[in-house]
Amino acid sequence: MPRPPSHSTPPDPACHVLVVEDEQTIARNVVEYLEANGFLVDIAYDGHAALLELGRRTFDVLVLDLGLPRLDGQQVLEQLRHRLGLTLPVLVLTARDAISSKQACFDAGADDYLVKPFSLVELAMRVRSLHRRATKAVAEVALVAGALRLDRRERQVFVGERAVHLPPRGLQILELLLRDPGRVVSRAELEAALWPQGSPDSDALRSQIHLLRRALGQAGFDGLETRPGLGWRLRPEADA
Repeated sequence: MPRPPSHSTPPDPACHVLVVEDEQTIARNVVEYLEANGFLVDIAYDGHAALLELGRRTFDVLVLDLGLPRLDGQQVLEQLRHRLGLTLPVLVLTARDAISSKQACFDAGADDYLVKPFSLVELAMRVRSLHRRATKAVAEVALVAGALRLDRRERQVFVGERAVHLPPRGLQILELLLRDPGRVVSRAELEAALWPQGSPDSDALRSQIHLLRRALGQAGFDGLETRPGLGWRLRPEADA
């Protein structure tokens, strides 16, 4: 695939893209072209690697091939939406041009669909458009429970006006809990979100919860509640 010259118009600031593509020539061309146009880009070559990256880092847009080894793109998309609960925009990149394939992807939560062979210029335009729409939507929404607030765009946590610094896994746990304050989130749901290939040991989640509770408590928030045998929840009425 010949690489066209990069455009002078930069993308919106801090657009971080994960490209999931097993064909290395295509992957390299996509990454190099997006980087030349100012995007921050990481790459994964199979579905399991993609879920691991999505579990430990925050991305603005996902460019996802369907025909992946180990775990195909359709499965990645379904786990992204229904198990991890992530809302970042997804551009499906595939040679499958049947309407049934497109319908399945959109039903699973895809935002856009680009058929191979494709123009790198068009790919960058679509990624930029998805990012702009998502940035506008996220900028209008903060997740809140009492005095606790998560700025989803900046990935910053506050108790009142006090900033709370959390590691990536702590942020993931907190975001899952904040999506529906008061709902009990089970151990299985949290472990699936944090470790798609399986928890490293039986105490890993408990340790992360302990660190999260301590960080919130130091800022004056005590609304993270353990429900024995069920899971954890945030008390929506909790205050600092």
